[in-house]
Amino acid sequence: MKTSAQWLSSAIVAVVIILFSSTRPAFGDTYTIFDLGDDNGHGIYGIDSAGDVVIWGINGCGISSPICYVTYVDGVATGDSSTAPVLAYDDGTSCGSTPAGFFALKSVCNDGWVGLSSLYSPNGDRNGVYLGSGSSFSFLNSGPGDQLFLNSAGDLAWTDGRDEEMFVAILNTSPKFDAFDFSVPQDTDPVATPEPASWFLLGTGLLGFAAAIRRKANR
Repeated sequence: MKTSAQWLSSAIVAVVIILFSSTRPAFGDTYTIFDLGDDNGHGIYGIDSAGDVVIWGINGCGISSPICYVTYVDGVATGDSSTAPVLAYDDGTSCGSTPAGFFALKSVCNDGWVGLSSLYSPNGDRNGVYLGSGSSFSFLNSGPGDQLFLNSAGDLAWTDGRDEEMFVAILNTSPKFDAFDFSVPQDTDPVATPEPASWFLLGTGLLGFAAAIRRKANR
C-alpha cells in the first residue's frame, strides 16, 4: 500500500508540473487599419520604423509651398511641412519572388514580412491587399495596392487606386503573459481556456490529495 501511495502521489505531482508548464495557445497576427484620406493629388511618401506615415500633397501648406507633407500617427494627422519630415524611413524593397498561391501585381518585402496586391490568384483567394510572412497571410483590403510601403515591424501603408483612398495597417502588439496572476478577470469567458487561477486551484487540490494518501499510508 505504501509503494502504491508513493507512486500515486508522484504521478499527481508530475501532472501538476505539466499543467503549470504547458504552453499557451498562439495568437494570429491582427491589424488595426486607418484611413489616411483621398489620394487625389496626394500620395504616400514613406513609412518609418514606428508605423508613422508621411503623405505628400500638391496643396495645403500655402501658395509658396507647392508640395505639402503631412505626418500621420495611428491615422491622425500630427503636423504638416513644406519639406519632407526627417524620419527613420523604413519602406521595404521590392520582393524577388511572389509567395506561393498568389499572383501579385505588386509586392514589397522587409525583414521577413511581405505585403502584396493580388489579382486572380490560382489559390482562389479574393483580390486585394495581403500582408504576412512565411505561408501565413492576412487579407486587408479588397482594392488594389497601387503603392505599397512596408516597415520591418510588419506595418503596411498602401494606396487603393480603385477607391482612390490611402490606408495604413498597424500590426497589433501580441498580448504579453506575466508570471501567474491569481486574480480572476471579470470579463473572461469561463468556458474558454482555464486561467492561471484555475490551474492553481486544481494543482493545490491534487497536491493536498496526494499528501493525505501519503499520511494514511505511513500510518
